[in-house]
Amino acid sequence: MTEQRLYRDEAEDRYAFVRQLVSELLPARAEIVELGAAPGDQSIGLARMGYRVTAVDLGAASDAWGTQPEGAMATGLADAGVGLLIWDLEQTPYPLDDESFDAVLLTEVLEHLREYPSRSLEEARRILRPGGVLLITTPNAAYVRNRVRLLLGRSVYTPMADWLYGLPHAQHAREYTVSELELLVRHAGLEPTCITSRHFYSTGGSRRAFDRAAKTLVDQMARVAPTLGPTLILVARRGAARG
Repeated sequence: MTEQRLYRDEAEDRYAFVRQLVSELLPARAEIVELGAAPGDQSIGLARMGYRVTAVDLGAASDAWGTQPEGAMATGLADAGVGLLIWDLEQTPYPLDDESFDAVLLTEVLEHLREYPSRSLEEARRILRPGGVLLITTPNAAYVRNRVRLLLGRSVYTPMADWLYGLPHAQHAREYTVSELELLVRHAGLEPTCITSRHFYSTGGSRRAFDRAAKTLVDQMARVAPTLGPTLILVARRGAARG
């Protein structure tokens, strides 16, 4: 199984979680924008559930996340009725109207932003309607495995090969802890309502029973103590418009 296939299997577990969470938070036909939408699977899945979805993406190597051919994301989004806006999330303001969406998704994107990520969160607040929802998933800098790796003197950052040769926007600029993520969201004028954690890849990868049991254990621990899990999930709401 290729690395790309493994990534897509892991992502599908996360997509399923997000779809369920969205269905609990939003009524049918709500308007959703996904910021940083490549490879498009999540936007397509939400559109198939009946949501009105806009996908925003940089448009560079958008099809490099799997084995799909060039142009597959744009074609898939169009077939699902998802609007596609090509835009660099580091450039603000976004060409999206104030208070135009019921939900903003930033899943596995925040960690890639370099130029003051709080600006992107402020933009998320601007384009959300009062009462609207921001949903973030992002790696946990304090994941229990990261703590062990640091104790052993090993790096927890993007592999050096990616920094030397990879696409700049594909690398993690910074990962966050629970408290840092909450601080960023509040700084943008949004109020966190829920933060949890999961191990979305507990059934994939190694087939060894010990490895799978360890991943399952971490997933169960993360549900109780979000500071320990590999992926943080935060939900926040926009309150009434500022006076």
